[in-house]
Amino acid sequence: MTQTTEHHPERTKRNVILVGVAGVGKTTLGKLAAEKLEMSFVDVDMGFEDVESSDIDTLLDRYGEGEFDDRLLNYFSEIISRENHTIFAAPARVTHYKRFWEVVRENGVSIHLQGKPMEVYMRQDMRVMGRKLTEKEKLKKQWKREFYDYYWWRLGHCQKADYMLKIVGNKQTDTENLCKKITEIIPMDISEKDGVQNL
Repeated sequence: MTQTTEHHPERTKRNVILVGVAGVGKTTLGKLAAEKLEMSFVDVDMGFEDVESSDIDTLLDRYGEGEFDDRLLNYFSEIISRENHTIFAAPARVTHYKRFWEVVRENGVSIHLQGKPMEVYMRQDMRVMGRKLTEKEKLKKQWKREFYDYYWWRLGHCQKADYMLKIVGNKQTDTENLCKKITEIIPMDISEKDGVQNL
């Protein structure tokens, strides 16, 4: 008998897709939650880099933004279609595409990790003309304003997720809260999943 997610009975796959602005903690928290819940974990950006044998910046230069995004979405669609009971850290840069959300809803449930803008901003690696800004430079109004424009625009697209989880900035607390959220929306008594115990 096929099991479904508790609040989305039409969805039979139990993947969890974490969305949020860059730097909010999708990879760190997703990996920790996957370990605690005995789920698999995939960082889509890192997986794409492995497949392409190159880093994101180089790939953007090679393909241009349009083709890069198309290739990244193709990779995401392919990898998630093969997985079940897996946590995915989704690439922030493609959350404004309709196709991204179609793939997400076909293959699991999504959780928007929403952090405090300033905390997320200070974790960002910001570069100007190829040079990484120092923390002191990042406090200048012009760079903060640029980030906040990006943050609120990206946030609007991430709010299309099925669920939202506020990030408080404490790794242990945030991991515990994410695990709790996942167990609320996905049945964990998965007898057909090898190695997974009732939680």
